[in-house]
Amino acid sequence: MKIGFYAASLAVAMFCCASVHAQDVRTACKADREKFCTGHTPGDGSFRACMDSHQAELSAECKSARQVAREAWKKVEADCKTDMGKFCASAGEERSGLAKCLESHAGELQPACAASWKSRPGANRS
Repeated sequence: MKIGFYAASLAVAMFCCASVHAQDVRTACKADREKFCTGHTPGDGSFRACMDSHQAELSAECKSARQVAREAWKKVEADCKTDMGKFCASAGEERSGLAKCLESHAGELQPACAASWKSRPGANRS
């Protein structure tokens, strides 16, 4: 009986996580964004701060998507350190500025950086 329960739990967890990976934060957090942070624009520091201030109230889907996005951004930062220094020194420290900079130099990024950049949730994969 326990094995069946654990197998079912694992299957649900895998389905849950796969669906989160398929969605970016904008999609997964749309209802939460409209409920808690309507006066803030995604991409500015106040939006993320607003969502952070409501972390306990966010839907499970939104929380999961935000965690996946944070992990992906950590990977981008690690893999793109050199490219950020080369291309984005004047972009500031906000993620939105760095993201716009990396996107504008997408064709010039080192292979590891380009791979991390393209594989993050919500990436433009064209």
